[in-house]
Amino acid sequence: MAYGITDTRAVAAGNGLGGKTHVLTVDDVSAVSVATAVAEAQYEGFTVVAVEDDIASDGCHIALQGTATPSIGGCTLVVTFDQNPA
Repeated sequence: MAYGITDTRAVAAGNGLGGKTHVLTVDDVSAVSVATAVAEAQYEGFTVVAVEDDIASDGCHIALQGTATPSIGGCTLVVTFDQNPA
C-alpha cells in the first residue's frame, strides 16, 4: 500500500533504551521459571528492564541490558539491540 510519502532518510539500526538490550524467551517454564531466569540474569550482572506479563506460559519474554551476550539457563536469545552500532 502506497501512502504517497517521500522519505529520503536512511533507516539505521539502534534503540533508545541505552547500551545493549537483549530479548530472550524462557523456553519451558515447568523446567526454569521466569523468576529463576530473572534471578540468574541479575546474578550475572544484567539489568532486567522488562518481563512479559504471561509468566506462566512457555515463551515468556524477558529483556535485559548489559554489554555481554547473555547465556541464561532455559532461555533462548531472540534478538540484541545495540544503541549505537558501528
